[in-house]
Amino acid sequence: MIVLPETIRTARFDEIPKDSLALEKLQKISNAKIVEGYTLKFNNKPEHKDIPFLFYSEINVNYDRLWDLITKLAESLPGTSSLLIGESESDLIYCDYTDTKILMKTLAKYKTELTADAFLEWGIIFNNDKILIELFVSDAKYIKFWGVELDKFKSIMECFNLPLVDDLEFIDEYPCVREPLSHFNESVQDTDKLIQEISGLFITKEAN
Repeated sequence: MIVLPETIRTARFDEIPKDSLALEKLQKISNAKIVEGYTLKFNNKPEHKDIPFLFYSEINVNYDRLWDLITKLAESLPGTSSLLIGESESDLIYCDYTDTKILMKTLAKYKTELTADAFLEWGIIFNNDKILIELFVSDAKYIKFWGVELDKFKSIMECFNLPLVDDLEFIDEYPCVREPLSHFNESVQDTDKLIQEISGLFITKEAN
């Protein structure tokens, strides 16, 4: 099992209704492949033919290495990119395109929340008619990545000693419990306030 932030944990058996599918799933978690590694799928489906990415990957990495991997993958983005951010299962806010290096430098100030708030999802994207590159961090704190430079991506995976695991699994495929980050760190903001603060830094305010 990978190391998760303290805000996410496997559910206990007393937290799951008896005779439920969730209980059956929880009973199998000891054999789950929720380990460090990545999956790799190529863009060869007819319904994706007009979306300009070459491959898609999902990546598990221990929590103490999550921000470092995010930072490295962000180097795959062009000079400008857009932040997307929102609460779990809610519509994402799409921010203005801005300098990618400035964007990452600003986000680094919030890395505790961005890597440990289990009710927050966010990503960085560049998309035009020819290229789609997106780095997305799910609320379960694993990475989803759409890219175009496969060799560069594999080099990053090798640098972090992350193997290709075809049958890789993720914590949100099993019953789990999420707790507010403020229960563990009193200095952080609530998720909704955090989203408004960060997105406000990258959305141009129109003049009245």
